[in-house]
This record gives sequence, C-alpha cells and structure tokens, in this order.
Amino acid sequence: MKKILIMALVAASIGSLSSCADFLDREPMTKPEAGTFLTGQIQVENYINGLYITLPSFSKFGMGVRSEEKNSDNIIAEKYDPRLHGQNNQFSGASDWQTGFQNLRKVNYFFYYYKVPQELETQDVLSLKGEAYFFRAYWHFYLLKKFGPIPVMDSFWDENATVGGLQIPAKSRNEVAKFILSDLEQAKGMLNSRSKYSGIRVNKEAAMVLAMNVALYEGTWEKYHAGSDFASPANESAYFLGEVLKWGDELFKCGIDLYKAGVNPGDAYAALFNSTDLSGIDEVLLWRKYSNEEGVFHSVNANLKAGVVDTEGAAGITQSLVDNYLNADGTFINPKDEKFKDFIKTFEGRDPRLIQTVMNEGAKFASATTARPMHLEAYTETAKDKISAPKLAGDGNSRSLTGYHTRLGIDTTFVNGNGETALPVIRYAEALLAYAEAAAELGQCTEDVLTKTLKALRERAGVTYVKPASRDANFSSFGYELTPVLQEIRRERRSELALQGFRLDDLMRWKADKLIVGQRGRGAYVGDESILFGAFSPENQKTIRERLTVDEQGWADPMAGTLTNGYQFHADRDYLLPIPPSELELNKTLHQNPKW
Repeated sequence: MKKILIMALVAASIGSLSSCADFLDREPMTKPEAGTFLTGQIQVENYINGLYITLPSFSKFGMGVRSEEKNSDNIIAEKYDPRLHGQNNQFSGASDWQTGFQNLRKVNYFFYYYKVPQELETQDVLSLKGEAYFFRAYWHFYLLKKFGPIPVMDSFWDENATVGGLQIPAKSRNEVAKFILSDLEQAKGMLNSRSKYSGIRVNKEAAMVLAMNVALYEGTWEKYHAGSDFASPANESAYFLGEVLKWGDELFKCGIDLYKAGVNPGDAYAALFNSTDLSGIDEVLLWRKYSNEEGVFHSVNANLKAGVVDTEGAAGITQSLVDNYLNADGTFINPKDEKFKDFIKTFEGRDPRLIQTVMNEGAKFASATTARPMHLEAYTETAKDKISAPKLAGDGNSRSLTGYHTRLGIDTTFVNGNGETALPVIRYAEALLAYAEAAAELGQCTEDVLTKTLKALRERAGVTYVKPASRDANFSSFGYELTPVLQEIRRERRSELALQGFRLDDLMRWKADKLIVGQRGRGAYVGDESILFGAFSPENQKTIRERLTVDEQGWADPMAGTLTNGYQFHADRDYLLPIPPSELELNKTLHQNPKW
C-alpha cells in the first residue's frame, strides 16, 4: 500500500504531457537504455502504479466527485455548469481531449516498452499488464462519452509523429466501444481477482463492471439518439445491451454480493462512503485509500463539516433529487403533498439512502461529541441555542441555496485535520443497475432479473420491495413512455448513485434534454409559515429574503435571477463536446461534432 501511495505522488510530480497536437516538439517521457526498461516485475509495477493517479479522487482543497453533479439536475450551484446553459465554445473540449489522450499515451508507452521475458511473466506480472489494458479502456471510454467518434489510440504514436503519420481517422462510436470491450476482455483474462489486493488495485471484477457500463452506455445512446446527428451509422443498440447481460452473467458467478452489515437500515449503504478502509467490503471492487501517515489525504471531511456542497460557491442539493426517493415501504411519494412543505417531515418514512445522502433533522455535520445535530423549531430566545438549521443565511461556499446539504461521506469517527475517508471507484451495485436496465431495454427483465438486481438493492437499503406495476405520474420521464419497470430502474439508479458522478452521463445517453432545457432546479419550501424559515432569527430571515428568491408557491428558486429562462442547453449540439480546433488543424481527417 505504501508503494502505491508514494508512486501516486511521484506520478503527480512528473507534470502533464502534451496532447497529440504537440507530438512533434516533445521529448520522450523517459529514455530507456539498452532495452532494459520495463523488463521485470518491479519496473512494471512502479510504472503501472503511476497510472492510478488519473482515476477519480478527492482533492486536498475541493470536494472532488462529491460536487461534480452540479453538471446535472442533482445540484444547483451559483457557479453553474456552462454546458447545461449552452455556453460552451469551440475550445471547451480542449482540456478533456488533452487529458484523455495524454493518459492514453502513458498507457501505450507502457505497451511499447514492455519487455518482460516470457519466463518471468508470472501471474502477478500478467495482472499488471492487465491493469494497463484496463486503463487504456478507461480512457477511451472517457473520450467516447465526451466526443463520440474518436481516433482509437491503440499504439504508441510517437514512433510515427509526423504530420502525415498523425492523419488518423476517427472510428465510429460503436467501433470505439467495441475496441474498449476487446481491451477489457484482454484485461479480464490477465487480472487477479479483487481478493488478491482487497480492491486497492484494478482487478478482474472491476474490469467486468466497467465493460458492463461501457456496453450499457453505447447501447442506450444508440437507442435514444437514433436518427439524430449523434447516432452511429449502424444502430447496434441490441448488440451492446446484450453484451451487458453477457458480462453480467459471468460476473454473477464470481460470488460478489451487496454489503449488508449494520443493524439500522441505511447503515450498510452509508459505510460505503464514510469508512477509511473498504478492504473488507467486497462490494467495493476498486477504491482509493487515503492516509495521513502516507501523506495522501483530502479536504472533503472538512468541507462537509462546514456545510459545503461546492467549493466554488454557494450550492445545494435539488428538491428534484430529494423527490426521487421512495417511501421506505416502497410506495411512491406525492411531492405535492402538504407534508413536504415541512422540512422535517420530508425525510420521515423515506428510503434510508435519502437520510444518508442529504443532511436532515438529527444528523450531524460532524460526528464529534460536541457537534450539534441539525434541529429545527420556531426561533425564540429560549430555543435559539438548540437550533441548528441549514445554512441558508450563511456566507461564501458554505451557504446553502436550497436548504439541502450533502451528508454522503460524513466521517462518523470525525477527527480534526485532514480527511482519510476512502473513495469507492467501482462498485458491484453498478453492475446490478446496468444489468437490470439492459434487460428492461431488451424486454427481458424477468422476475428473476428484478430479484437479483432491483429487489436486492432496495432491501439492502432498507426499502420494502414492491414489484413495479404502475407508472408514477410524478416521475420525470422526459417525454418517453417508460414502462413501470424501466421507470423504477432509472429511479433506483439515481438514488443508489447520487453524488457519485453518474448523473450527467445518464442524462446524455438517455437524450434527456427535456430535464435540462428551461429548467433551473429548486430547493426546499421556505414560505413564511414553514418550519425551515421559522427556525431563523428575524435578522437572518431578512437576510434570507434578500438573498434567496422563492417561487409563487414558496419553494426556493435560487437561480431565478441568473437563469431567468432556465438552462439553455442546445439539444442539437451540446450532447457532445467540440473537438479542439488545434486537433482539427493537425489531423485533417477529423470532422467536427454536430453544430460546432
């Protein structure tokens, strides 16, 4: 473990490499001597360790993945996402393009200089090579989601780094997806199982879940974007959705199961995000460890303690996300019910994951014994010392725009100083959700499928499983006539994966612009008579009324003055990012994405 953490720091200090536009004037990353580079297990392991720093992480100064979903309808932020508002320009894809191809170059550099003799290729060495295939698949998937058709970087391009040599055409998106799956097939055959390193290294099961995510993404993208400028030449939706099931059937044989420890409903779910060590939780197939002792830590715990949802400015979780969660008995909620104007009652009798994800009555921003739990009651001089309300009247990035703060990942052991809570990167739950969705899209979602996917997830969370049989009139289906089964699978996906970086990808592949265009999100009810508003002093009530716009019904509408007509996402353009102009100038075979 120490070696992994140290190598991550070393890799960070190397600095960034250039994109393929800079190949002609870049020195090699390193200079192998006499063909001895990457000839033994130690050299191979050290190099592969350096690739781990590119995986999702918490940062030392920000919220990392916890605030990423301000790019969707899960978080409202003062510093809103420009893509949602149609404000991207021709250069908006430059950083993502560079990041993706930089990291692909690092992986292909490994393949080019890998010279381990066959007699020294132990299972551990082959597993390290399998990790390289995983990383190459991971970064191609990253680029596919952002740009669609791209050149497949399946070799070390430096060897033909001439203008002519870099005229590499983009492959269609379904060809890119098939290449990714082939790399993951290679990886699966080489990688050790999760049990070898307790999930701290890339493993066979993690590669299989990534493959399912890739196939689901491409299969649903091709289905819902069919006939548009974003579609592949040949619609192979059924093929990719079938691949999800194929990979899933094999994964199920690996014996992974959902983590169910804990007496109270929701405890097992919360433990996935507020623990420092996930090695004993098999469901977490790949995770990042943080350690003060090793000098690798983050500031997420301190930010959560302060009520921060987004470090770039005031923000808050949306009422839309809160309304997504079922009642604990498995029935639908009616968000128009008067009881949901009561902040406390909003959380009562609900899916325990809501309570573990969003700060609520009785929950602490920090778990120190001196910390006060959130508590609302009418403000009086007598009661004021007991009240701990959402930070609607706060300042800076700790101010809530909606009344809803992030609870997911609160350190239940709370230690002052640097954060050490672990970050799950790939979970088994992702596979269950992908399998259920693919089966539903193919019309193959039998009772057996629902039992091992949707039912298992809900019962682990403490929600009574009710077989999907009717449509929820309040469920946002963005114009599609979803079956009750598909409706509940999509609901489950949003609840199980909230604030973990999945929501934008889901909206993009489902062609869900109707959930974006003209929308801006709202927050909790803050009418004059509400328990939430009444918990503040007269002075703070005045501050809230000056700062926070409410709609005609009294619900927080924090972006009304900024996004007057809601987000102006361009449905004919913004599903993909623009290819950087410098890349188009260098590689004349590339074609710009639609409407850019």
